[in-house]
Amino acid sequence: MAQDPFEALRKAPYPLFVAPRPYSFDVNEDMVEMLRKEFGADIIATKFCEAIGGKAPSEIEKIGKKLFEDYGQKWMKRTIQLSDEYPDRTIEMVMETVDRSGKQFLIWPHVPQRYVEVAYLSTQQFLKLPLTLNNAYELAYRVPQCLLYNTVKGKCGAEVANMMTCKNACLRALETIARGMEMELLITMPATTAKDGFCEFSMKKL
Repeated sequence: MAQDPFEALRKAPYPLFVAPRPYSFDVNEDMVEMLRKEFGADIIATKFCEAIGGKAPSEIEKIGKKLFEDYGQKWMKRTIQLSDEYPDRTIEMVMETVDRSGKQFLIWPHVPQRYVEVAYLSTQQFLKLPLTLNNAYELAYRVPQCLLYNTVKGKCGAEVANMMTCKNACLRALETIARGMEMELLITMPATTAKDGFCEFSMKKL
């Protein structure tokens, strides 16, 4: 009877790799819940509608711009803070690659994209942020059926909602990313919910 050449190998002990913690490519649920409680659409929409009561359209524009810009900055700063405290495997892989290669340019567009995704998935009702462009020069995405716009519309009326003062929250949030990461970016808004049925934002490297 021929000797089994693999018998010794099957009997030999071998090391078993045990991951220190389970990997997750999903956004941390605790982080999502914290952002939702602090920056939910109903919170800021209620504050806005109370602030503009009885005001003229020109005053509403000014009040809305100031209020939503302040909200957008705080919303994104908190998003960045929590994203760094509760990193998922997606962002960890990007940072590990940067550390190993020393190529800082790899941070764009992946890290800004993740901050944007976390911010919107925590405060909107969709499960995936629709990206329209993601390359070495530009990051662009759409916000369909915006919960913030719809909440403002429900509380303040269509006329106020269609003034799109809420856009200042998203624009300031993207500016906050650019400043925080010390990047020179051209931030634009090619489409609005009031006109196009969805909002679209673009960040281009200069």
